[in-house]
Amino acid sequence: MVPRSPSKRRRKPAGRPGRGRGSAARSAVAIALVALALALVAYLAWRASRPSAVGKAPDAGAIVRAAASRFGCPPERVTVEATSEAGAPLNVVTVHAPRGFKTERFVLELEARAHNLEGRLEPRPLTEKGGYGLERLEGEVGGTRLRVLVLGDEPPPAHAAATPRPGAPGGRLAIVLDDAGASVDVVKEVADLPAAVAVAVLPNALRSAEVARGLGAQRRELLLHMPMEPIGNHGPGAGEGAVEVGLPAAEIRLRVERALAVVAGARGVNNHMGSRATADPAAMRAVMDVLRARGLFFLDSRTTPDSVAEQVAREDGIPTMRRDVFLDVVSEPGAIRRALDQAVARAQSQGSAVAIGHVHPLTIEVLASELPKLEGAVRLVRPSQLARGAT
Repeated sequence: MVPRSPSKRRRKPAGRPGRGRGSAARSAVAIALVALALALVAYLAWRASRPSAVGKAPDAGAIVRAAASRFGCPPERVTVEATSEAGAPLNVVTVHAPRGFKTERFVLELEARAHNLEGRLEPRPLTEKGGYGLERLEGEVGGTRLRVLVLGDEPPPAHAAATPRPGAPGGRLAIVLDDAGASVDVVKEVADLPAAVAVAVLPNALRSAEVARGLGAQRRELLLHMPMEPIGNHGPGAGEGAVEVGLPAAEIRLRVERALAVVAGARGVNNHMGSRATADPAAMRAVMDVLRARGLFFLDSRTTPDSVAEQVAREDGIPTMRRDVFLDVVSEPGAIRRALDQAVARAQSQGSAVAIGHVHPLTIEVLASELPKLEGAVRLVRPSQLARGAT
């Protein structure tokens, strides 16, 4: 008998132990990861849709005060104004720099502090230079716009109001627009301003004499905007014929006489720049010699808190006064309007005030719009009326 051959049926290979269980585990992990990813996406979408929990914004005043104090500026010389410009909130922080203040180092310190708070501050131009306007920074810190002004000026008196009191008539305000003389167009540009607004004409500009004649024909009060030596600040100097420290008194008198011959009809004199010259008693006495002989008044533009010009003028019996507010240190409509409000408030609280601006088209445009609104709040007067105490 022939033995039967073994069956040739194919046998399925035996699977590896646990293979089925491993596949199931991997599938479960994959599903879990997908679910986790979907949950994370849903959470992030929910977070994005809710109002963000913003932390407390940095105190702009505290930031600037801390930086300024490192260079000898006490906290009381830093003022803060919360306002708005172009429809957006704006914090205006003004540093009234003391003598010897290290402005450049302060700016670097403040820029670094803003950067550390994930903000930024960048230099911007200033209108009034030559000792008064030292620096301007603009930017954003903590989501709020910030403007920092560094001025070579004393802080406003504690009793001086910051804003006008509605319905509080009284007080006299004199306005002077500086730097005329470069173009005769200014004669037409100021024609619609109230007659009490005075103009100060530079004697060393291209069209000075012609501009002075044109303004005089409007019966507008003229001042000689006498160039005087500033403290060196890497900017333009005061120009030819300026009053300079160290000149003989006879030479200073001659320069003032020549300037008055150009700006014929001037009723008074104020300084153009002069942060160095107005702090020098000898130079100021020589200037006042000419004013006393001609019966002119002197307006101290106060381009430095160290000025002795007003004091010397009073000692010499010359009618005098000082500038309270610069209108267009920042040449932007909102800034000019706020400065005008400050001038009106000063006039209301002090009884009188002097505001100085410049013959820039924007300044003239803002004044033309805003001055008619001041009726009843303050009385516009010529500068000579304040200097001479006239009512």
